[in-house]
Amino acid sequence: MHTSPTIAIVVYQGVLVDETEVVRFVLSHIPDLETVMVGTTRGTFAGPGGTVTADATLEEVGNPEIIAIPGGIGSDHRTEIADRLRTASPSWIISTSTGSALLAAAGLLDHETAATHWLAGPLLERYGAHPSREQLVVNNRIVTCAGSSSAFRGALVIAEAYGGQEVVKRIRAKVWQATQAPDPTPHRAFWRRMWNSLWRSRDDEALSETPVTEEPALSGINVLDLGLITLRPGDDDQEL
Repeated sequence: MHTSPTIAIVVYQGVLVDETEVVRFVLSHIPDLETVMVGTTRGTFAGPGGTVTADATLEEVGNPEIIAIPGGIGSDHRTEIADRLRTASPSWIISTSTGSALLAAAGLLDHETAATHWLAGPLLERYGAHPSREQLVVNNRIVTCAGSSSAFRGALVIAEAYGGQEVVKRIRAKVWQATQAPDPTPHRAFWRRMWNSLWRSRDDEALSETPVTEEPALSGINVLDLGLITLRPGDDDQEL
């Protein structure tokens, strides 16, 4: 099946806005591909962290080159999206946190191992997949991530496949610039967390001299399809 030069980031009611922004930011740097927010309908969708707008429908984008499935509330119940995923043949698919449950519900992870949110393992098992304790799992064309920080690293894997280390270095430099923006910057803590993720995993020397201040682990109560959860101490990559 012919693919269109499109990166489709799938959004829905309950989608996690931080994770959506992570994959959008990284993948939008891939050359010669257009990044589009898509949904079952056009319009605005609300979820933890704010709102996102779908500028096209799943049908309108045809068969995208890359499909991204952010996590969200009740992700595995999005049957219309699951049906569309079964018929698509993208070169890459990336999911974040409970987005892997939607992939599993679509039958794309049958008997496969995948990363997911730390409380969503039973959802994957329900649909015939095997939850991994790893933060990031790359299984051929499917990349699954446990949270927004590992989603950043997973999206970089795909970006490098298209644009090489030059694209990766450009993305990392932009993240660093965002962390240095003067206060008040609404999303500065978010970008700092992303930079810390890059600091832990980077493999180039260009930024090795840049000072980094570790952010404290996230805490508090968050919403998941499984109900209210409390983040475990130190699980800054398992936010939802």
